[in-house]
Amino acid sequence: MSLRSSLLPLAAGALFACLSFGSAQASEYPLTITDLAGREVTIPSEPQRIVVQDGRDLFGLALLDRDDPFKRIVAWNNILVRSDPTSWGVFAQRWPESSKRPIDMKFGDEGQVNLEEVAAAKPDLLVFQVRVRQALDDADLFNRLKALNIPIVLIDTEMEPTVNAPKTIALLGEVLNREAEAKEFTDFYADRLAKVQKAVAGQPEPRVFVDAKAGQKGSEFCCFTHGDVYWGKLVAASGGVNLGTELLKGRTGDVTTETLIGAKPDVLLMTGSPFSQAESVSPPFGLVAAPEKVETALKGLIGRPGFSHVKAVADDRAYGIYHQLYASAWNIYAVEFLAKAFHPQVLSSLDPDADLATILTRFTGLGADVKPLFGAKAPTAR
Repeated sequence: MSLRSSLLPLAAGALFACLSFGSAQASEYPLTITDLAGREVTIPSEPQRIVVQDGRDLFGLALLDRDDPFKRIVAWNNILVRSDPTSWGVFAQRWPESSKRPIDMKFGDEGQVNLEEVAAAKPDLLVFQVRVRQALDDADLFNRLKALNIPIVLIDTEMEPTVNAPKTIALLGEVLNREAEAKEFTDFYADRLAKVQKAVAGQPEPRVFVDAKAGQKGSEFCCFTHGDVYWGKLVAASGGVNLGTELLKGRTGDVTTETLIGAKPDVLLMTGSPFSQAESVSPPFGLVAAPEKVETALKGLIGRPGFSHVKAVADDRAYGIYHQLYASAWNIYAVEFLAKAFHPQVLSSLDPDADLATILTRFTGLGADVKPLFGAKAPTAR
């Protein structure tokens, strides 16, 4: 998993045997579904005008509306343009006209919305993440939208990522009349996840600390991490023990360098993105990434004051990974990358980058010209 090997051999995607679309049928409307919050929702007709609460769901829509993932979006919170403008640029360049159409409403991170602005976009469907349900309940948004005959579907790629990301794609495939495309991806996801789980079953579980959004607040800050959600769940699904679950009382929080040293992690995982903050020194992983810049950033992060005393750094078991994967249906790459980092002895032949190439070239319209870098081993500390 060196930087050099992390560059995707996109041509390798052609080596994978084609998965058939199977016997998935076209959706029939009106359609009644159960969303990821357990709510029964009726969709009157195939949605053509969607409001999306979390812009990172663009990765999921790209698996379904492969010819143009923007074509149904009329308004959204374009988190991607602020958290990873480089990867956003890849989407915008591939679909230059349609990517300009959605209104960026800049919803609050916990789901706060302006109902008048939403209604003005004349949507026939709202798609929100389960994690923001409390804000929707507080604003009585479900009842207010029902009165406007606008259905809202709650999905989840974050709280229970490996359980609910494939369920989310299957659900949206049904809602958007893209069941065949959804099944092709979820079959692939299930196959790759099962192979990882079989390989790591019964293996000793390394203690893993996730330095989430590493370097976003500058070169001196340590450390923001996740508890038993988001990256914490992905660590567990990959055969590791997430230290943030032990160290935090809530979903997320800060941990001092001294606490990190005392926790003695076997593996340090630093998640990164080309964040827009001027002070950010985060490793710029993404759909377009310069390996030398990623390597420099990772070297700087493990060189922070006190990090030479972190067990994982001293043992040369520090890694970097694309931060946005925790909120993406593409998180199967994260599971594979982490599992190989945690258990190299049983997963030496696993090739996460080849599987990412498959996602890009077979399951989306982004194509083989995209040169992503989603994960890398940090340089050896000296």
